[in-house]
Amino acid sequence: MGQGESTPLSLMTDHFPDVRARAHNLSLSVKKSKLTTFCSAEWPTLQVGWTPEGTFQPSIIQAVKEKIMAPDPWGHPDQVPYIVVWQDLVENPPNWLKPFVHRTSNPQVLVMELTSEETKKKESSKPVFQDASCPNLIDLETEARPPPYVPPLEPPGGGEGSGRAARGDHEGGPALGTRGRTRGDRSMQDPGDPELPSSTVQALPVRVGPANPGGERTYQYWPFSTSDLYNWKTQNPPFSEKPQGLIDLLDSILFTHNPTWDDCQQLLQVLFTTEERERILAEARKRVPGVDGRPTTQPHLVDEGFPLLRPNWDFEQAEGRERLRVYRQTLMAGLRAAARKPTNLAKVNLVRQEPTESPAAFLERLMEAFRQYTPINPQADESRAAVILAFVNQAAPDIRKKLQKIEGLGEQTIQDLLKAAEKVFNNRETAEEREERIRREERELAEKIRKEDREYRTRENQKNQKELAKILFTGMRTGSGARELRGRQAGKKEKLERQTLKKDQCAYCKELGHWKNECSKSDSRKGMAQREKVPPENRALYMGEDSD
Repeated sequence: MGQGESTPLSLMTDHFPDVRARAHNLSLSVKKSKLTTFCSAEWPTLQVGWTPEGTFQPSIIQAVKEKIMAPDPWGHPDQVPYIVVWQDLVENPPNWLKPFVHRTSNPQVLVMELTSEETKKKESSKPVFQDASCPNLIDLETEARPPPYVPPLEPPGGGEGSGRAARGDHEGGPALGTRGRTRGDRSMQDPGDPELPSSTVQALPVRVGPANPGGERTYQYWPFSTSDLYNWKTQNPPFSEKPQGLIDLLDSILFTHNPTWDDCQQLLQVLFTTEERERILAEARKRVPGVDGRPTTQPHLVDEGFPLLRPNWDFEQAEGRERLRVYRQTLMAGLRAAARKPTNLAKVNLVRQEPTESPAAFLERLMEAFRQYTPINPQADESRAAVILAFVNQAAPDIRKKLQKIEGLGEQTIQDLLKAAEKVFNNRETAEEREERIRREERELAEKIRKEDREYRTRENQKNQKELAKILFTGMRTGSGARELRGRQAGKKEKLERQTLKKDQCAYCKELGHWKNECSKSDSRKGMAQREKVPPENRALYMGEDSD
């Protein structure tokens, strides 16, 4: 007995006959292969919290449904039956689904069976670590307030000082402000603060605090938690393999969290290897903006704009915040530059669409290859032709054939081609359908062969019967003709025999010494002799004789 996992998607596929029956009750038609493709490849790209393993969270399902049922060109009408059936099963679960819908809060893994054989294996998917000491940045569904590490901020007039170390128990963690839910207590917020909305309290490494008695804005600092750093590291692929994941993560963190120089070093230390950090810092120092805004090579300006040692930048001062902003922008530029490898178009050409890969996933891999192995920005307008050419020529054979038939291919946008490719991909036949089609074609071919064989045998029988009848008819005619021939030959023989009589041979008795008219054996001769004996008066006229 091994280790097994049951996810929402695996439950649906394992009980697909029930899923298909539910779809039939809703006057819909679904296929297992397309359900798997949409759940694992398409819906996670909608950026509403759907995981490749699926989910039973009603809010996420509804968000996916709204995205799919959006009007053209943003909607996906071909995916509507699948999300409708999924939602109906969650709202009205059958017996095999009820335990998982009502008890689970983690939509990724529902059932886990551990055995001694596979407990030694390391799980490929890393767990999300929950730190009890501070709120988690990954969990978007829970509300929590950070514990009061230090006494709360003194009220206005009660004291003066920098808000660097001041924190209140109403303040959230470092990712607060990036969530959709409100964290903290609204009653603890300064109602006159124009920069803080009444519905959300921001909690970033460097964030705006309440005003001091002099009316000046104070800033508070909240470091990244251990759980945040752990989750960011484990939930993203290594920079050397898929750099775009960490690039997007750092871009979001630097933009929303406003980290300090120390926070940036901590992120580099945790998320990257030593070689990757050195390469990122080296590329960033090449892109430090000078006085005119263009990259400078002057050492003192480079050290001033992108220092390798901890600078004395005060984030409570406008100058310090501006230097931090430039530093973060330069760091992101170096990060993107370090992700690019030496130009190698052959690597881009090796990116081919897999047989079961969706066009959207293939396009993402292709654009990632352009970012890594070429200086081309695949999202720029001037790079559109190169991306389109690679997307068409390196797509799956059936999709490539369809795209090459589009008129004005060079005038199409990549989104238009992606939509056409998805249409071909979604209309593909599954393995079961292909096997059924092959069996049907084999049956039709066998039936056609049998029919042609029967027709051939019928034609051959008719032909044989005609030939047999002809032979019989010819044989009958040959028999009567032979008799006639024998008769004619006999007559000729007699005639020849008559012509060969000797001079003194009788033609009647064939004796020598007299002729036929002198033959005493001839009947005519006997008749003449008898007539001579009859008196003339008693002689009767024979027919043809004249009377005297």
